[in-house]
Amino acid sequence: MPTLYTRTWSFKDSLSDAEVLAWWRWATMEVIPAIEKTNGTRSVKIYSGAGALRADISILWEMDDASVYERALTSPELRPILARIYDGWDLKTAAQSFRREVTPELIQALSSTG
Repeated sequence: MPTLYTRTWSFKDSLSDAEVLAWWRWATMEVIPAIEKTNGTRSVKIYSGAGALRADISILWEMDDASVYERALTSPELRPILARIYDGWDLKTAAQSFRREVTPELIQALSSTG
């Protein structure tokens, strides 16, 4: 079932502007391409809100199903990347969600009329 994973965060206040800039360069040049190579990934993009690239940031990862995320967590290639991703985030303000795509098949499966 098509799934959208969303993670929203802000960077730690203790990070300098140079550290945040280095994170962004690394994320766009290494992280996004690595996630895109994960089997079952449809797309992955990072968006910034009104926080000047330091806050109100979201990653949207569209995948074939939620198991893609679980496999990524245990992937030897992605585990070190994921650990580094989280290192600069203020996890006290971070949030995540999984959303499944509403399709005719899902509606049929969840309907009481069979």
